[in-house]
Amino acid sequence: MQTLTNRLRYLRSREALAAVALPAVIVGKWWGEGGEIAWGMRVAALSLLVYILVQGTLYWHLKLRSITGQAALPAYFSQVFCSFKWSNLMLAGGLLVLLFLPERMPLSDTDLRWTVGLLLGALLEHINYYHYQLMYDTRAAFDHLRRHGRLRKAALGIDMARARLTRIADGCER
Repeated sequence: MQTLTNRLRYLRSREALAAVALPAVIVGKWWGEGGEIAWGMRVAALSLLVYILVQGTLYWHLKLRSITGQAALPAYFSQVFCSFKWSNLMLAGGLLVLLFLPERMPLSDTDLRWTVGLLLGALLEHINYYHYQLMYDTRAAFDHLRRHGRLRKAALGIDMARARLTRIADGCER
């Protein structure tokens, strides 16, 4: 139990640190580039990535509380994360539409690379939280991957499915 608790604390802390440090480092790099920068597109893509990292921080925090017995996953858990999941896709879709609009402001190759790179990072984080675990940083995770020959389902996605099944069984959802 202590190992799991430590792992959840690590995941929560790592996501929170990434949500703060990543934008600081990236924006600092942008300031150092000089010249014209399409701040709107870059910051929008970076904001989407940070938004998803904050979702991960919240999930690992709630999961840690449920494992340590402080509180079960709250009743609103599934609905909130379902909303997060769809908002991620809608925001990413909106940014992609803006990127490919013929009337959009001209973006330099560097602006386009940053924006697309950050959107790709956001997409990978979304998949990592809601669909399949993409981060394999422990021996057990690699062993599972090797043994089963496929990616693990994401913990958040599994918890959302469980919560949905519970609501259906309770007659709250059809």
